Amino acid sequence: MMNEEEDMLELLDDEGTADQFDLELDEPEEEILSEVDESIKETKPEPGDLDKSEERGDLDESEEPVAHEIEIDIRLIIAAVVAIAAIIVASVFVIPILMPSGPPEVVMTPSQSGEDLFLYYESGPVLQEQDLRFTLGGAEIPMGKIMLMGGMNWPWEQGTVLKIDTSGYEKPATIAVIYTKGDGENLIYSTGAEPTPTPTPTPTPEPTPEPIITPEILVPHPQEEPDWQIPFDGFADKALIRFDARPTSGIQPLTVQFADQTQICAQNRSWDFGDGMSSNVRYPEHTYPFPGTYMASLDLVFCDPGESSDSPVKEITVLPVDRQDVLLSGPGTANIDAGGVLFFTVKGPGMIIRIGGRDHYLEKGDLVSIMINNGGTGSISIINNAIIQFNFDNVSVWINGEEYETGWLTNININQYEQIASSDITFRIIAREPGLKGLVNGIPSIVASPGQMITLHNAGTDSTGKLLFSIQDGAGFSFRGGIESYEVTTPF
Repeated sequence: MMNEEEDMLELLDDEGTADQFDLELDEPEEEILSEVDESIKETKPEPGDLDKSEERGDLDESEEPVAHEIEIDIRLIIAAVVAIAAIIVASVFVIPILMPSGPPEVVMTPSQSGEDLFLYYESGPVLQEQDLRFTLGGAEIPMGKIMLMGGMNWPWEQGTVLKIDTSGYEKPATIAVIYTKGDGENLIYSTGAEPTPTPTPTPTPEPTPEPIITPEILVPHPQEEPDWQIPFDGFADKALIRFDARPTSGIQPLTVQFADQTQICAQNRSWDFGDGMSSNVRYPEHTYPFPGTYMASLDLVFCDPGESSDSPVKEITVLPVDRQDVLLSGPGTANIDAGGVLFFTVKGPGMIIRIGGRDHYLEKGDLVSIMINNGGTGSISIINNAIIQFNFDNVSVWINGEEYETGWLTNININQYEQIASSDITFRIIAREPGLKGLVNGIPSIVASPGQMITLHNAGTDSTGKLLFSIQDGAGFSFRGGIESYEVTTPF
């Protein structure tokens, strides 16, 4: 019994404790519920407010398409801005990388004739006049002293020649070609200009005293004339003027012997060779340097005014030389044989040639012949219808068939020629170590071991109109032009 009573008391104590715990829990719950009720009251909308919210809902639904369009426009604007930014970045960073930077790379070959320096533009981009400056020894060269040869105009392109007049400047000095386009100024080429050599005057030979001849009786003999056979002509009685020409065809330059075979008395004689040249002697010899067909004629004034006759005509045919293009350069010694001749006709007035210290200005249409008397080591530069160099220490110059001067040819400036030809210009070259190799019509053909001789026969301009020959002291030689033939031999 006692145990049961104690158990009941413990149970009652536990129930009281539980009730007290429930009371403690109920108090915060009531507080929380009261706070929730108050917040509900605060957020509960009034009937009028509910109607307004429904109206705003309807308005938001009606504005959804407009907002969608605005969103698309914004995306397009963003895409355009991104594209523009990409272009700007490319122009700032990518394009400068792709574009060539710095001054252009050029290759030029210089040559000098008297006071004129010539630059042959071998390779490089097109150069504009406004992008270049030229100086000599640091002094500015005005553009009035600079011109393109061969009748060319700016811009300066590959394969053309620029002439620089260096007169009035101290020499030797350095000529500089300065590129001014872009950032700053850049030197793209330089070379030296040498002073013009003073030719040694040719001494006038003293006349040899004539020997005293003892008079003696001389038997006169009639002067013998060439034995010209007069071919039979059925119309001889009608044509009073008769002449012969031999040969009437051949390879350039063709020398023709003419003979007047007229049998009646004539006071004046006039030959017309058909190429602008003429003569009044009875047996003239005439050279046709250029290919073509020419009509030669003879006109006479008879002693008897009552006599008259038509002028007969003979056709002269001159054929061109068949030359091959040759490119040859390297270590070796080179010389030119004596006897070679250069022919050309002048296209425009004002061209100049200086020989024996004298300048001669040529006129349009002048026929000029230059014979190399001694040969040796000269220099030749013919390019772009211009003759820039043909410098030898002993030449003879004829102008329109008359001898003009013999001496040292130090300057020639033929800006444009009409026709050009050459005869018997022969080069002899001795190869040095390690030997020489050359191209014939673009094919490797010429091979010479050290000590062997290469002979280039009948040289002239090549298929592009170039004839270039120069000797570099201690560095060999360079030749480019056309030749009729060549041979490689071993000297004894």
